[in-house]
Amino acid sequence: MNKFRFRTPHILFLVLVLLPLQIQAGSIIRVLQFNIRYLNTNDGKNVWANRRQDVMTFVHDTEADVFGLQEAVHKQVQHFQASMTEYEMIGEGRDGGMGGEWNPIFYLKAKYDLVKSGTFWLSDTPDVKGSNTWGAACRRIMTWAILKNKVTGEQFLYANTHFDHVSTSAQEKSAHLVKQRLKEYAKGLPIIVTGDFNCDPASKPYEMMLSPNESFAMLEAWQHARSKQGNEGTFHSFGSIAVNKRSRIDFIFLTPDIRSLRCITDDETSHPCLLSDHVPVYADVELP
Repeated sequence: MNKFRFRTPHILFLVLVLLPLQIQAGSIIRVLQFNIRYLNTNDGKNVWANRRQDVMTFVHDTEADVFGLQEAVHKQVQHFQASMTEYEMIGEGRDGGMGGEWNPIFYLKAKYDLVKSGTFWLSDTPDVKGSNTWGAACRRIMTWAILKNKVTGEQFLYANTHFDHVSTSAQEKSAHLVKQRLKEYAKGLPIIVTGDFNCDPASKPYEMMLSPNESFAMLEAWQHARSKQGNEGTFHSFGSIAVNKRSRIDFIFLTPDIRSLRCITDDETSHPCLLSDHVPVYADVELP
């Protein structure tokens, strides 16, 4: 009894001193980026029906706080909603409403409140649903959300996109637009962007995503991670591209006030089948 009374002040001291330091350091969150390959019945052994359960298991086991998908059509989005009940989903199809591919955002609903969200089109008329004015092969969108931690009150903006795979001009205009829009929406909040950008780190659109001359500066999580795991290349076309020849086109971008602690590209060797034609990428990042 005396021993307990002796230690209590020391415990209170540690709580009062260390807890504020922990809060000051910012929350560490896990972000997952994943192009899951659309529901294509011509994919042979790699059709969605053969991959679906393994994909769900992988995403669940990743325990991401937030994650973004590309190429998901409405039926696939529904599969995620049915399987990932701990997450809330935000988004719509690129054709407007339920139609076309989605860039949905999922976030842990027990951890975050949704402050604001939206979807805009990568075109000269971003608020016109289904618009495509830059010669892109497909309609392209960005879905975004401002999330608030229910315990700490921290807020950040998370956005998810998929740039065109044919038109370099459309990619460059997309980079300019998303940086412009995100600055307007965030109003100084930390920003996290995930996506399949269909361009590599040597490209102009990638440079524009980083450049402070395009509304604000960003960093790429893989490049700045304290630790990395996995191969750099993220597109393998269901294993048909050799590891040393794979393009790195899937990125997690961060405003410089966010620290990239660890970044991982999953090599998929532990799964019964290949999860997609892209490698999932996830990072542990620390908010300011």
